[in-house]
Amino acid sequence: MAHLSFEYSANLEPELDLQAFCDLMRDVMRDSGVFPLGGIRVRGTRVDVCAVASGEPEIAFIDMTVRMGQGRDEAVRTEVTETLYAAAEDWLRPRIGETPFALSLEVMEIDARFAEKRFNSLHAFLKAKDGSGG
Repeated sequence: MAHLSFEYSANLEPELDLQAFCDLMRDVMRDSGVFPLGGIRVRGTRVDVCAVASGEPEIAFIDMTVRMGQGRDEAVRTEVTETLYAAAEDWLRPRIGETPFALSLEVMEIDARFAEKRFNSLHAFLKAKDGSGG
């Protein structure tokens, strides 16, 4: 399981194809070999109300959070952090231009004792579709 959520400043919408960013991050997670396809979720949330740094309206941000299941060692978590951040940075850097911008990422482990996911037919759907089961 891995869920990548990102909040982004509303002023990025005219400049970026945020669905393409979302798709990219899903593909990077899939290609990492760390996460099963059926457990990957990537979603973005527009932030209309915020105060960033000195408050100028041109300041922009994307704040990413990855929540993943327990059991991966520190080296894997570090690799995930570096891989996801580098992919986001590489995609964003040429598109942001001179916009004052901040990119951040935090990777967190989900405590399985307090996480429930009984109602999930995605793995069966993927298995029936292409045999992978993701």
